[in-house]
Amino acid sequence: MAALTGIELVIWLFAWSDGLAPAPKVATYLALAAAALGIALGLRPLWRGGAPRAAWPVLLLGTFLAGLNASLFMALKFAIPSVIPFWLDRPLASFEAALFGIDPYRLLDSIFGRATVVVDRIYGFWLPVQLVTLFSVVAAPPSAAKSRAVTAYAATWLMVGIVAATLLSSAGPIFFDRVFGGERFGPLHQILAERGASMVLTTSETIWAAQVAGSYSLVSGISAVPSMHVAISLWMLLAARDLAPRVAPLAAAYLVFIWLASVQLGWHYLSDGLIGGAGTIMLWWLSGRLVSRLHPHSRSDSAPAP
Repeated sequence: MAALTGIELVIWLFAWSDGLAPAPKVATYLALAAAALGIALGLRPLWRGGAPRAAWPVLLLGTFLAGLNASLFMALKFAIPSVIPFWLDRPLASFEAALFGIDPYRLLDSIFGRATVVVDRIYGFWLPVQLVTLFSVVAAPPSAAKSRAVTAYAATWLMVGIVAATLLSSAGPIFFDRVFGGERFGPLHQILAERGASMVLTTSETIWAAQVAGSYSLVSGISAVPSMHVAISLWMLLAARDLAPRVAPLAAAYLVFIWLASVQLGWHYLSDGLIGGAGTIMLWWLSGRLVSRLHPHSRSDSAPAP
């Protein structure tokens, strides 16, 4: 994780020196990471009992790296349209509408529309859920499975969240009309307003205002493809499978929910989740290969059940 965060730091330095990326809000994200660590340690007795945990130096280092990684990621995400302007939205939206005969968000609204408020609220808590999951992994005792999970987590944020997101620069349905003009996704905003999806509407307004003003804040940065919500939710499932098999079914259900919710709420196209998930699977496999080389006498694909 340290090496991958170092690479992310170097990328940010180049982007910052060129005036593309803002200064990261390190202190803010360190505070969020510390809070997530506290929650993870508080919940640990509920599912691990008296099982041993990682030493404090490991926990503190993990907290620092996670906070630094998150702050750098958000600064680089804000810079994406300055590096490569949004280009993928039009072909992707047209492809999905032709494939399904209707925009996928409309299809999902026809099925889950009455639950939109609940979907909106649960989706909005994704950040603390994934952070607590990360620190539950960090708090686990040393093992090849833990090393694989932590390596894959950092690699996913770097390769999927920064590299792929920049190359596949896109805004998503919720921002489509603001970026390209017209009312291609006008019905989406109307449906969300009628359904009472206040969290997605308020958050998207805040993000767009920051983007237009060029003002980097805690709630800013636009990137649709690949979906990091789906990518990291899949990572949570893979980590649970290896480190806490009993919660893997819950993680699987959460993954499906996040993918469908991201489309229903207009944050993402349906394809975004597939692309993000494919990236996670590839990096999980590569992380397993790396850990196997570093720990030839350990298995990275299994760990004792809690």
